[in-house]
Amino acid sequence: MSRLVPLSEVATVSQGLVMSGHGAGARPGDWVVQEVSLGNIESDRIDVDSLNTIMLEFNPRTERHLLGPYDVLVTARSTKVKSALVPAALSRAVANSTLAVVRPRAPELGVFLWWFFTSRYGRAQLQARMVGSTVMLLRARSLLDVEVPVPPTRDLHRIAELIETSERAYEAAIRVAEIRHETLRDYFIEDLLRHGERRSTTDATH
Repeated sequence: MSRLVPLSEVATVSQGLVMSGHGAGARPGDWVVQEVSLGNIESDRIDVDSLNTIMLEFNPRTERHLLGPYDVLVTARSTKVKSALVPAALSRAVANSTLAVVRPRAPELGVFLWWFFTSRYGRAQLQARMVGSTVMLLRARSLLDVEVPVPPTRDLHRIAELIETSERAYEAAIRVAEIRHETLRDYFIEDLLRHGERRSTTDATH
């Protein structure tokens, strides 16, 4: 049976690193990192290939902003609610100020918290805490009282396996759809070209 607890009991929440302007927490330097922004999140996943590489000054403050495996990123500044899980393979990356970072106190909670925030209920909790008119803002501290139905520890590994199985099925389905799309597109264009060549040859003989 799950326990309904405030997010603050199972995770910490921090704002992403401010890169420029008033209150910037990062200065130019020679420390190479990848920058994750809201624009790099599509379908609740980080598009790793779209990340920018930036150079910052290495100091304790910027080091604290390094993302860890299974951190969860959520919208901090946008008109859309988005969430994404930081994959274990992502190395030396920081989230910028368009995102808030939810860091589970127990690593095994990361995948579950990601699914929670991408659920209808989780999205509604994020939306309800956003303020503003044109650009909506979500402050990290406003997330701390979100109530999360945390499963028993003994069930977390089984839930994580179910989520990973679902993710593999999702990725496979996406790939099949992409192949089908590419095949149909190429067949259609090549068929038009073949017919165009025949008509051109016929026209040339008259």
